[in-house]
Amino acid sequence: MEQIFLQGINVRDFKQLLEDTVEQKFKILVQCDEVLNNSVQRKSRTYLSRIETAKILKVSLPTLNEWTKQGIISAYRIGNRILYKPDEIEESLKQVCNLKYKRG
Repeated sequence: MEQIFLQGINVRDFKQLLEDTVEQKFKILVQCDEVLNNSVQRKSRTYLSRIETAKILKVSLPTLNEWTKQGIISAYRIGNRILYKPDEIEESLKQVCNLKYKRG
């Protein structure tokens, strides 16, 4: 273990130096955390192809095409490719409410 000899520095200055060093290191850690969070958010912005989307929804490609034309699902075009956002696919799903009728 290394030995450290402090000469010519009082306790108050040593405490301030230590606080400044810890604060600098903490800022660096916070910046690294923000960079990692941003990269994770960028990676989560993936797009799905028509085939992947049809498999997720368990429908055929013509059905998916009709839903896109009708505006049920939003699609994005890049060149000749049509892509879908996973979160928009989830939003396009609607909950079905079953009503129970009483016979009287």
